[in-house]
Amino acid sequence: MNYVHKSVMIKEVVSYLINEGDQYFLDCTIGEGGHSESILTRFPGIKIYGLDRDNEILNIAGNRLSNFRDRIVLKNINFKNINSINLDNKFFDSALIDLGISTYHYKKSQKGFSFSKKEFLNMMLDNESIDVKEIVNQYSEKDLIEIFFKYGEERFSKRIVSKIVEYRNKKDIKYSDELADIIYNAIPKKFHNKKIHPATKCFQALRIYANREFENIKEGLPSVMSVLKKNGRLGVITFHSLEDRIVKNIFNYLYKDCICPNEVQICTCGKKREISWVAKCLKPSKDEVDDNPSSRSAKLRVVQKL
Repeated sequence: MNYVHKSVMIKEVVSYLINEGDQYFLDCTIGEGGHSESILTRFPGIKIYGLDRDNEILNIAGNRLSNFRDRIVLKNINFKNINSINLDNKFFDSALIDLGISTYHYKKSQKGFSFSKKEFLNMMLDNESIDVKEIVNQYSEKDLIEIFFKYGEERFSKRIVSKIVEYRNKKDIKYSDELADIIYNAIPKKFHNKKIHPATKCFQALRIYANREFENIKEGLPSVMSVLKKNGRLGVITFHSLEDRIVKNIFNYLYKDCICPNEVQICTCGKKREISWVAKCLKPSKDEVDDNPSSRSAKLRVVQKL
């Protein structure tokens, strides 16, 4: 690999999730294996189950972690489906969900994640995903506007989609740089952000929608909680406000003792608190951000199962 992927907040993950004597760790989105490699190196008694929905990147993790072959089990599966695989009745001491997209996807996958290169539009992580080329060329103007606004918070959604429809009426949009140019030219120059490409929000929205990323969080967090031991810890790393809001809302709900309306004086819902907070919001250190600027937006939230 002629690039370097740096897993974020490794020190914090190890410090807040792993205890001496832990036996089983669940890496729900193992990616290129950075977090798991650090844990396997530091804790010789621990065994890891590593999951990833993208089989290509799972193979990369397998090669990277080949020296730990007897202590790691790799599964090509979306973490929301953790209950569908045989865990040999094991429950985990801790688990991590890292919701970031790997450097591999931008640099090597050739699936159109990057708008700086000419690649066929795709962005599919597995066979449950939707081909982005289909979304861009076949979805209605109304649906595209909703996708860009809902999943990317793009203020110029209507203007951008109008240009996309105008372009695709002449020919299909096939390439990532082709789509990026349409978006770039659709947004007035005075609103271009010097720090990020004008197409960033739309590409984020398409990736999230195509891979059902928000639905995965909503379905996956409870599934992962179900395979933790009592007092087991779950950490979730987010990279933008939309997914972070979903994680925070789920944790806040699990933390509640009662969800009855305020006017009800005696609880009738029967809900019990399911977690305690270990760390509500950890952020990368200044040194890490200086060394790895892509970590700047990361947030780590950690809870403990009751």
